[in-house]
Amino acid sequence: MGLLAARLKALREDRGLTYEELAEATGLSRRGVISLERGERSGNVRSWFRVARALGISMADLMSSLDSDPPPRSLRKNIPES
Repeated sequence: MGLLAARLKALREDRGLTYEELAEATGLSRRGVISLERGERSGNVRSWFRVARALGISMADLMSSLDSDPPPRSLRKNIPES
């Protein structure tokens, strides 16, 4: 299970939502929600936006757990070293 899938599971469970409830709130199928949560499919931006909205968080908050590694040096050229 990937980080995003694990984050989805934790957020869904923290809110006490079933797969069916999250599916209804997102417009995704129950199977689609399960597949995202298990990491069986990556989903598209629209699906993840719907998930974030249904969970009452921003896309940035949903993705925040994925920020644990610093960006590659080539992408940090405009970021001052601390």
